[in-house]
Amino acid sequence: MLTGVARFMGRIFSSRIAPLLLIGILVTHPVFYSCGDKAIGADGTVVAEFDWNGKQRITLEEMMQEISELPEYKQRQYQDKEGLETYMLLMAESRLILSLARDEKLNEDPEILKKVQDYLHELMVKKITAQEIDDKLVLTEDDYIQYYEANKAEYVRPAQVRLSCVTLMNKERADEVYAQITGGQDILEVAQELSDRGELVGPGANPSTPGDTDYISRSAFPSGTEPFLDAAFAAEIGQMHEGVIEVDVQGEKYYMIFRKDEARDEYQKPFEEEDVRKSVIRKAEREKRQALMDSWVAELRERAEVKTYIDRIPEGESEEAEEASEEEQSEETPVEAEPEE
Repeated sequence: MLTGVARFMGRIFSSRIAPLLLIGILVTHPVFYSCGDKAIGADGTVVAEFDWNGKQRITLEEMMQEISELPEYKQRQYQDKEGLETYMLLMAESRLILSLARDEKLNEDPEILKKVQDYLHELMVKKITAQEIDDKLVLTEDDYIQYYEANKAEYVRPAQVRLSCVTLMNKERADEVYAQITGGQDILEVAQELSDRGELVGPGANPSTPGDTDYISRSAFPSGTEPFLDAAFAAEIGQMHEGVIEVDVQGEKYYMIFRKDEARDEYQKPFEEEDVRKSVIRKAEREKRQALMDSWVAELRERAEVKTYIDRIPEGESEEAEEASEEEQSEETPVEAEPEE
């Protein structure tokens, strides 16, 4: 029997596709883990069988039942005769492997049993939470509109400008470039040349559209760029800013030359906009779910008369104490003497 099994296993794993499918089914379809504990090949049309501690059979009916329990995208893989044949082989192969594992007493392995128990607890918690929270999570259109009205500030597009901008990190080079532009060369042509040489950084450095900042707002830039932002928002559309602007961001100097091309005012996005509506629905449901969860847990705590004894929890060592302890250890460690020359 073992020789036959060895040949069978060799055929299984010589396939380029079967092992991956097998792993997928074993992971996503837990029924395989217990299939050896039920009658295999009961009344029905037998489509596969093998000998391992007795005759093991698989029926067409149980195969179709298992396929129907798979996610829809997986079911589509097993709709035609070729797909059903693949699934039939995988069922036989998975049960054969499980039979070997059972012979090795892996169904009694403490580590596996612990994981099974943990998973069982996880499923139980998910199930009871779904019953008590998710099934009661019902919001109406009015609820979504009320959430939007209460949180309208989250759905405001700030004032923005769009610039043609050149940003460099060398003052002398920036002065040269500014002279080129004021001498008549278009800023976008200059930006393209600088991009080709890899000199552009910061706003306007996108290699696919050199010089174009797209629409930018004040909140999109780090501290230190205020002189640039103030000038950009104050400038007239179509006008080059006079001179090179120097900014300091975390100790790095940047030199910026720009022309203001477009501007748009602050805009309150309406609830009807698709991205706004999706965001409102997601956040409103999350908020409602959290409220239901808090109420339910509080009710459980009250029902069980939960008592906590915080004073019995030992104090953890503070970060300051840990740092002081490390410094003391460092001071106590003798410094090795330098060898005499």
